[in-house]
Amino acid sequence: MAPTIQSIATALPPHSMTAEESEARLAPIFAAQGEDETLVAQIVRNSGIRKRYLSRPPGFYLAETSLTARNGVFEEVAVEIGVEAARKALDQAGIRPDEVDLIIDTSCTGVMIPALDVHVANKLGFRDDVRRLPLTEAGCAAGATSLAFGAEFLRARPGGVVLLLSVELPSLTFQLDDATRANVVSAAIFGDGAAAVVLADRPAPRPSFEHLAHKAVLFKDTQSIMGFDLRTEGFKIILSKRIPLLVRRELRGQVETFLESQGVGLDEIDFFALHPGGTKVLDNVRDVLGLDEAQVGAAREVLADYGNLSSASVHFVAKALLEREEIQPGRFGLLIAMGPGFTVELALLRGVA
Repeated sequence: MAPTIQSIATALPPHSMTAEESEARLAPIFAAQGEDETLVAQIVRNSGIRKRYLSRPPGFYLAETSLTARNGVFEEVAVEIGVEAARKALDQAGIRPDEVDLIIDTSCTGVMIPALDVHVANKLGFRDDVRRLPLTEAGCAAGATSLAFGAEFLRARPGGVVLLLSVELPSLTFQLDDATRANVVSAAIFGDGAAAVVLADRPAPRPSFEHLAHKAVLFKDTQSIMGFDLRTEGFKIILSKRIPLLVRRELRGQVETFLESQGVGLDEIDFFALHPGGTKVLDNVRDVLGLDEAQVGAAREVLADYGNLSSASVHFVAKALLEREEIQPGRFGLLIAMGPGFTVELALLRGVA
């Protein structure tokens, strides 16, 4: 049997901010640095986001601006919600912690050494020979990357169990003194959260999907269009205006080539797990692939309720698809995530009862 999603669980920090609160707080901050307050408000209103979750109350981000303070919060909150999500996913899958053979954890919004997987393994009681693979610099694409690595592990070691854990706290990368358009957009769209996925080559306890194939595409000489510039004051976001152009120019061809290699046509894809990088990203993917609005509905829903959760987003979307009962047995699905590199990750999925 192909590697199959056994469960997907999520966890969120206790603080949140609505779109109205974001506009009220962000507009004066950037206006004080010379940015057009009307433009800031427009970015927030056009974000498609109703609510996002934060690791700390909004006032914290004004008072604690050092990398030391922010990363200290990252270490605390990442462990809290990472352990919560992992425990819930294992419980839902009916799998004991000591049955986990590999844990792959992803994050690009803070630094922990030892990595998050060590804390989760100790707190939940994993075996001392559990394999651990932290992915720390793959950005928004890492959730899809970890799914591919987990599936490859299971194909090499049948009967195993893999735990995927994505914890992202991008609110802690907010730069108070950076009035660039990239930082304004980042401050308006990113949210904090965690997602855990249990993957195994066995029937799932409930309707789900299996991972059939994967392709990663690295576009040459595009490393400067997305990522972080690590400075004394913290993580400075890099988001280029070239990203939409690259998606419009390259995505459909890459998708069709990948699906053709698997003997599947784009018109045979029934459901889509799309990383909701933002409203424009979803609009571009929808239009380039010729999808209708309903096919990007789960991604829109996740963006509206949680914001862009970086590597965790694609797992939130897959969970939403399952909860909306949009994955039918035997029908194909396509997972798409994009991240720094510039990288596009593609996965062919199939629904199972």
